Amino acid sequence: MNIVWTTSEAAPYAKTGGLADVSYSLPYALAENGHNVSVFMPYYPQVMADKCDDTECVYELLGVPFGDNNEEWASIRRHKISANLSFYFIEFNRFFDRPKLYDWEGCEYADNAERFIFLSRAIMQAILALKIKVDVLHTNDWHTALCNVYIKSELYKNYTNFDGTKSVITIHNIGYQGVFNKANLYWTGLSWDYFNFHCLEFFDQLNFLKAGVLLADMVTTVSPTYAEEILSAEYGFDLEHSLQHCAAQGKLRGIINGIDTQEWNPEIDPLIPANFSAESITGKALCKADLQKEFGLTVRPDVPLYGVVSRLATQKGLDVFIESIEEMLEYDDVQFVVIGSGDKWQESALANFARAYPNRFGAHIGYNNRLAHMVEAGADFFVMPSRYEPCGLNQMYSMKYGTLPIVRATGGLADTVINYSPENIENATGFTFYDLYPSALRDTMRWAASIYLTNKADINAMIENGMTTDFSWHHTATEYEALYQQANKSPLVKTKKI
Repeated sequence: MNIVWTTSEAAPYAKTGGLADVSYSLPYALAENGHNVSVFMPYYPQVMADKCDDTECVYELLGVPFGDNNEEWASIRRHKISANLSFYFIEFNRFFDRPKLYDWEGCEYADNAERFIFLSRAIMQAILALKIKVDVLHTNDWHTALCNVYIKSELYKNYTNFDGTKSVITIHNIGYQGVFNKANLYWTGLSWDYFNFHCLEFFDQLNFLKAGVLLADMVTTVSPTYAEEILSAEYGFDLEHSLQHCAAQGKLRGIINGIDTQEWNPEIDPLIPANFSAESITGKALCKADLQKEFGLTVRPDVPLYGVVSRLATQKGLDVFIESIEEMLEYDDVQFVVIGSGDKWQESALANFARAYPNRFGAHIGYNNRLAHMVEAGADFFVMPSRYEPCGLNQMYSMKYGTLPIVRATGGLADTVINYSPENIENATGFTFYDLYPSALRDTMRWAASIYLTNKADINAMIENGMTTDFSWHHTATEYEALYQQANKSPLVKTKKI
């Protein structure tokens, strides 16, 4: 198949979150399986110039209609990864020459609506200019969701490039939808006929994600449980009715993300002090000792060591973690290491714990990739008390490194971590809880510590289960291939007249 993948970011070029990892690894796996994959994203000079030395300009003057009877001129750069995988970058400095991708000092750029309307329209124009015949158009989140609208609009539906094209949109986090003042419809080139309940209209504003969801042929999320959760008011962020409509049509699917098994592989990881594997795990003890030294903790092989690598945000539930651990630090023989940044009061609380319990609690405010790898390799347990988690990657990294996850059973965490019980030891990979209260999290962490101290056989069995589970992107790519093939065999989704 000829697959066009559209995104606002992709690692290693530009990254703010998991979308970037997916937008490189999944296209790469699909290309390895023999498909022709073209990835389109912006060119951010201030963020990615040093990562794009191998790019070439393949189209210098790309005309992009923008507003009524106006045309802007962009260019297209390409990084050819393999014979059937290319990354194309839309170069337009007025919108993309920024120090960060979406915001500055916590404030979103005021022209984000214009920026990503332009990106979506430029991608459609680039497909025409490069003469790409598209079998599957796969968009991601709100930033490129308008492509799902454009492909069925009078602006593009009659081009032969899109004959028989099926469109797919993936929701990576429904908390971000691209909601803007309706006056921005001017920039899209679409008529006011598209401003209706069945397309862009959302409480008298524009909602790009909603429009993309309703007009796509297939809608995916990044885990089966999250696909169910977003049908409810609690998790749907006011899009639950649109998603229920998609589910009733049979076009909503949840597919678990994979992980980069080259970067996150304890057998070859250059960032950890000792390599190890499921067959020979002795190096993990050395990683634990090195992690304790790095954070100034007492070096002890016998003490349960909990790790956290996370954004300090409401979604991640670290506020509950902070409330839960003071009692454990006061009364339990345990240690913690935390890497994170975000909410200032949470940063301050973690720093206070590090000062109050210097031999038992270590904190690094910010993100450090080397330290993140050390935590995954050296901790005994990895804590993720998320309020919601579309997929999550750290729990899968942890299992590959023989670190048992302690997670709230939501979204992808529920789909990837199998809760411990003596009766289920042949499958168990970690510890789960449901109620997001400090007492529930604390009890689960204490439960895990008790098993660690009294039942090494079960701990070792869970470690082996996790380390031998296949979380590779090739498994995920196979599921997407089946989805694309199903979409191509089914008739185009009939949307209400716009």
